[in-house]
Amino acid sequence: MRFRTALSLAMLFVCFTVASWATPVPDRLFPTNSVPVPDNPSQSGKIASIGDAAFSLEVTNGQERKTIEFLVDDDTKVEGKLKVGSQATVEYRSADGKNIAIHVVVTPASSFKAR
Repeated sequence: MRFRTALSLAMLFVCFTVASWATPVPDRLFPTNSVPVPDNPSQSGKIASIGDAAFSLEVTNGQERKTIEFLVDDDTKVEGKLKVGSQATVEYRSADGKNIAIHVVVTPASSFKAR
């Protein structure tokens, strides 16, 4: 008789445990409206000019061409060598109305001319 009682209590405990694990966790325990990490914008184009602590990138958007100037600081990572005419992709942030380059990837200009 004791064995049946112990077995019944154990099965009852297992059933309640499984049932409690099967219920969904309330949203208030894990907020889903956390602030997303802002992605830095990026631009790709041809390097138009290079200065002491800045360079400009000629960006083509459809038929429209515009030149964007980027500042380079101590935290800027540059992959490749900045050279006029080379293609580059720039990840940047805006501060005080100026574009500060965070990461620059330079692709050397092709020496082959299109016919």
